[in-house]
Amino acid sequence: MKCNQIHNKLIGFLENSLSEVANSEVKEHLKSCTNCNKELEDVKSFLNILDNQKTEIPSNNLRDNFNKMLANEMANASPKIIPLKPQQNWKSYLKVAASIVIVIGAFLFGKHQSNITQIASVKNEHKEQVLALLENTSASKRILAVTNAEEFTKKDTKIIEALINRLFFDKNANVRSAAAETLAKFSSEIIVRDALIKALETDKNTTVQIELIQILAKIQEKRAIESMKKLLENEETPQYVKQQVELNLPSLL
Repeated sequence: MKCNQIHNKLIGFLENSLSEVANSEVKEHLKSCTNCNKELEDVKSFLNILDNQKTEIPSNNLRDNFNKMLANEMANASPKIIPLKPQQNWKSYLKVAASIVIVIGAFLFGKHQSNITQIASVKNEHKEQVLALLENTSASKRILAVTNAEEFTKKDTKIIEALINRLFFDKNANVRSAAAETLAKFSSEIIVRDALIKALETDKNTTVQIELIQILAKIQEKRAIESMKKLLENEETPQYVKQQVELNLPSLL
């Protein structure tokens, strides 16, 4: 088994999700390959970074402030004397109840806003880590970063642009292929569809070409028809790539 195939199985190997045969092949390869052992350590380090991320807990100041506000409200309320004869002073009670509801509402809203801010902060920190790893010199780390990029929203321009950059300019075909697969999940964006078509026209690696052909057919991008036909007409296109075109092209016609 080649090193690039081993790199793609390292995550599964660490998570014990490989079949017995694949697991044995990876173990056997690692016995004699220094480069793959280094990649394994890099993957372990990256996974540890993700596992050890700390989620900040909201401060107790919110609850303390709420208790103080509630105590002041109750202290300022005029004492009520209950007469022997039935008498309804419902307006005063209604004012106190409304004040308490407002205070509780303000407390809950503040807590909710605090949680949203902290969650956004953690997500932003994770996004910066992913963006940094997309530029890492290790191909396996770039593939991990591409995979983790799936969790971000379709409107996250930075992530999408970084993935497109990997699709066009990464020297490793496996990284380009992984970038194409992740970008397919953002196919509602026109910039993504344009990038996938352009990559099919320019990428010369057959593995990446096949990945792009299947993606463009799956997302029903009819503008890719012309690019696929050019692959069929090109004498230098390998026969197995042409077979993929012939298999997927009818779904776009």
